[in-house]
Amino acid sequence: MPDQYPEIYTQFLAISLIISFLIGFVVLLTFSYQKRKMQQKKELELLKVTMENEILSTRMEIQETVQRDISMEIHDNVGQTLLLTNVNLTILISQIGQDPSALQLVQESRELLQKSMEDLTYLSRSMNPDRIVEIGVFNAIVYELENLKRKNVVNSTLEIDESITLKLDLKPEIQLLLFRIYQEAIKNMLKYSGASEVDFKLIRIDNGVEMSIRDNGKGFDLSQEGIKHGIGFGNMKKRVSIFNGSFLIQSEPGMGTLVKVFIPVDQFNSK
Repeated sequence: MPDQYPEIYTQFLAISLIISFLIGFVVLLTFSYQKRKMQQKKELELLKVTMENEILSTRMEIQETVQRDISMEIHDNVGQTLLLTNVNLTILISQIGQDPSALQLVQESRELLQKSMEDLTYLSRSMNPDRIVEIGVFNAIVYELENLKRKNVVNSTLEIDESITLKLDLKPEIQLLLFRIYQEAIKNMLKYSGASEVDFKLIRIDNGVEMSIRDNGKGFDLSQEGIKHGIGFGNMKKRVSIFNGSFLIQSEPGMGTLVKVFIPVDQFNSK
């Protein structure tokens, strides 16, 4: 047939080649478009995550700044006012005479004032991010647990990996994050769970640090809508993810609650 109709065959071959080329070009163009579209989608998703992380980081910085300001206000102004009031009550005791009822009332007021001063000092220290970083997150948490134990609020057990030198290793923002998660867990335990025991662990594993807090309280049904958000951990998981870490909360009614945080080694300060 090619010999009989050379011109037709040549035209057919040329048209076939052109069509094949066009089909190939369209397929290549479609593939390139889809690839570019997927790349743009990934870039947009990455940009969205980056912006969300930046917003969360800024929010965390603002919260720490506010807490620092409140801490300083308590220490410099409220604490000073209470101290002067305590001095005045001491002077009043020496001048009130021998009225037993009046002396007892003033003395009770002085004791209440002294307790308020101690509580405010404790609050000021626990809110001040500079102090937490200065002494290290481990020492800050130990101080908090010992304070609760001393007040007979809750018994605590500690398991600490002695190889951890968190004050030197972990970035300040990581130390603050761990401390705030600890505070949130303890606050929920005291407010909701009715726990009498809390187990705190801080251990070094091959590729990072793991912190866990477990209580023996009544626990929660985490499948119920709004529970996780209602008990204060709504943003904690997102905050931990900023630092490439993981956040886990486990709880069942009657089985207590476990909060576990992992921070990878790439979030450590280089020495």
